[in-house]
Amino acid sequence: MEHKDTIFLQRIAYLVYGYQQQSLTETEQAELGAWLEAAPENRVFFDQLTDTAILQRRLQQYRHFDANAGWEIFRDRHYPAAAKGRLRHIYYRWAAAAALLLLLGTGIYLSRRSTTRPVHPVAVNTSPILPGSTKAILTLADGSTMPLDSNASQVITQQGSIVKLNNGQLQYSAAQPGGAYSLNTLTTPRGGQFRLTLPDGTRVWLNAASAITYPTAFSQDKREVSVKGEAYFEVAGEPQGPFRVNTDHQSTIDVLGTSFNVNAYPDEQGIATTLIRGAVKVNNGHASRVLLPGQQARITSPDQIGIIAHADTTAILAWKREAFYFHDADIPAVMRQLARWYDVNIIYAGNIPVRRFQGEIQRRLPLSDVLEGLETTGVHFRVQGRNIIVEP
Repeated sequence: MEHKDTIFLQRIAYLVYGYQQQSLTETEQAELGAWLEAAPENRVFFDQLTDTAILQRRLQQYRHFDANAGWEIFRDRHYPAAAKGRLRHIYYRWAAAAALLLLLGTGIYLSRRSTTRPVHPVAVNTSPILPGSTKAILTLADGSTMPLDSNASQVITQQGSIVKLNNGQLQYSAAQPGGAYSLNTLTTPRGGQFRLTLPDGTRVWLNAASAITYPTAFSQDKREVSVKGEAYFEVAGEPQGPFRVNTDHQSTIDVLGTSFNVNAYPDEQGIATTLIRGAVKVNNGHASRVLLPGQQARITSPDQIGIIAHADTTAILAWKREAFYFHDADIPAVMRQLARWYDVNIIYAGNIPVRRFQGEIQRRLPLSDVLEGLETTGVHFRVQGRNIIVEP
C-alpha cells in the first residue's frame, strides 16, 4: 500500500473517533461530512463503526479476521462481477482500512463501555485488576514519609513554607527567596499519579512510577528540580532565575516560562523532552540543543541528542488527560505503559508476532477490558495474579 493511502486511512480513523468523542472542530466536521457524501459505502461503514452492538460483535469476529475472505464478501456484495478486475487494487486499501478502523472501533467501544462485563474475559483473577488512581508518597527532609491520596486534605508547615494538600494536589506557598529550605521528594508508585504546585507557582503533573525532588523554597538565582520517570511541567515565569530540570545520565533541561513533557523512565529508549510552548535547552554534558514548540529531543547516548521536528504531542500527552494513545506502537511499548499504570508484571511466552497499535483507550477502564481490546489484533493474554502473560 502506498504511504499516502495509509495517511488517508489514519485521517478517516481520526475523524470517526473525534466524532464519537465530540471533539471535532468545525473544519474537521466538514471534512468528515464530505467523506460521508463521497460514496454510499462510506456512510455504511461509518454507521457500523458507531453502532455499539456491531462493535461488540466485531471484537469477537476480528480475532479470526481474514482480510482475503473479507474482501471477497465485500466485493461480491457491493460491486458487479464485471468490475472485479478493475477493483482488484482496492483490496489492499480495504484490507488495511478494515484492520485500522476495526481497531479504532475497538477503542471507541472500550471508551464507551462502563459497567458492561466482557463476554469472554481475558483475566482469570477472581478480583479484577483496576486502573491506577491519585496517590503518592511525600518524603520530607528528615526522611519521614506521608502517604497522599485524592481524599486527604491537610496543611503542613516546613521551615516557613506552608504546604496544602487538597483534592489530590500538593501546593507549596511562595516563601521568601533565599530563606531556609529543605528538599522534599514526591513519588508516585506504579498505579499512581499526582499533581504538584512548586513554591514559584510552577505546576507539575507526575505520571505513574515517577518521582520529583525539589526545594521547599527556591534561591534567588536559580530554580532546580530532579525528575525520574515522566512529568509534565507548566513553568511559571520568574525574575529570580532560570528553571532547570535534572534527569538521570547527567542530562538537564533549562527553561524560561514554558510547558513541556519529560519522559525519563529507565525502561524506555533514552530520555525524551517534548516542548509544547515556550523554549527549552536540552543538555547532556557533551552537547546541547534548543527546542521549538512541537519538537522533541531524545538522548539515547552520552554524546548525541536527536531531534524530532514534529513530535506526536497528542500521543505524548495522552497520559495527562487520562488516556493511552498508541501511534504505531509495538507490543512491548504498549505493555510497558500498562505495567506502570496497572501495577502488573509482563511476561512474554513464545515468539510474539509483530503488531502495531493505533488508537486511544481511556485509562479508567479495568485491565481486562483493555486486554480484550488488544486481543483483536491476534495477540493473546493470560492473567495470573498480577502477572500478564503475553502469548502469540
